[in-house]
Amino acid sequence: MTLPPPAPRLHVALAGGPDREELLGLLDRQFAEIEIPLSRETLAAGVDGALADGRRGSFLLGRLDGAAVAVAYLNFQWSLEHGGLSAWLEELFVKPEHRGSGLGGQLLAAACAHAAERGCAAVDLEVEEAHPRAARLYERAGFSSHRRARWVRRLPGP
Repeated sequence: MTLPPPAPRLHVALAGGPDREELLGLLDRQFAEIEIPLSRETLAAGVDGALADGRRGSFLLGRLDGAAVAVAYLNFQWSLEHGGLSAWLEELFVKPEHRGSGLGGQLLAAACAHAAERGCAAVDLEVEEAHPRAARLYERAGFSSHRRARWVRRLPGP
């Protein structure tokens, strides 16, 4: 019997200012893939704001052999439902050519561990209905589905 090769080990670290361009590149791919129209300027403003104040959120950058192949973004909020600080896993992205080898699970575990280290009581997230593979990843990691619909209203900018 031949065993499958071991899953590659993703090196996950907290990202900072020097990682900005890699973060933007990965997140550009993420938003294009899920068909969310987002200008580079809007994305850069969001990334820069989070990098400027770690209380807002954290980026985790996943590397294989030194190359950035995955990113997660957690933003932090004070939640009545969870009775304190919680994290919203706003983005979790693995480059398509690296999917199916356990990297998403490794990045998700690192994101949850980071949230716990920050004192978060829970991690919330959303999954596009058209992405059942992502839903299975989260279910395997112990997440459960809410029966809610997320709504949004854009406000005029300053």
